[in-house]
Amino acid sequence: MIVGVGNLYRGDDAVGILVARYFRRFFNHDVRIIDVDITFEDLISEWKNFDLVILIDAVKSGDEAGKIYRFEYGVDKVPAFLGFYSTHSFGVMEYVEIARTLGTLPGKLIIYGVVGKNFNIGDSISHRVKLACRKLVGLVLEDLK
Repeated sequence: MIVGVGNLYRGDDAVGILVARYFRRFFNHDVRIIDVDITFEDLISEWKNFDLVILIDAVKSGDEAGKIYRFEYGVDKVPAFLGFYSTHSFGVMEYVEIARTLGTLPGKLIIYGVVGKNFNIGDSISHRVKLACRKLVGLVLEDLK
């Protein structure tokens, strides 16, 4: 399963959705692709049935826009300075922890965070994040092997 998280109307926050939609063109039935068409509550109850889930979201940090972070949940520690961008009261990591508590995590969860800089309503995706999307596609394909 590939999950793209974000908001298409908030610039760099669209990165997860855009990458997930890119993959939708290539995977018909082998890989389930989800972008904004599912709630987190539904997601964490559904993804437990998958051996591998790759989740992609925008993050904020002191780093330059376009930097890509990769974490395997339960193996890698997510740095405290890294903030997954959310316009809601709960973000990606809070839902991951809820899923862990409920025992609904997938077999393996890989989380990609792409550093963004443009998050205001109506912003365009930044050039550096667009370039990161290309690199991210290759990284995700490696994880799917």
